[in-house]
Amino acid sequence: MKFKIPIRIEKINRKTEDWEPYIDQLRANINKKRTDNEYLDAGAVQTRRTLVFEVRYQPLIKEISHEAQLFRIMYDGGEYQIVDYDDFQERHKVVKLLGVHV
Repeated sequence: MKFKIPIRIEKINRKTEDWEPYIDQLRANINKKRTDNEYLDAGAVQTRRTLVFEVRYQPLIKEISHEAQLFRIMYDGGEYQIVDYDDFQERHKVVKLLGVHV
């Protein structure tokens, strides 16, 4: 499986509250989630873009599974909050990260 699309993962520095590069050069396959998240804002239904980022497993990726809220994905000029981490059957081959556009 070829991973073609460049993304960057950033981690928030707890002391300074600034986002810092965590994995700078990462390649991914990206797919739209079948259903986007809908939420209510001021009485109107809003939709957030939700994408699934498939990346090769590496030890740095595993840290995301413990505290996903500390990480975000930068892709195509947008920021995606990581809301789910899936390493299928803990095989450590491909990890799916679910990102919601901020």
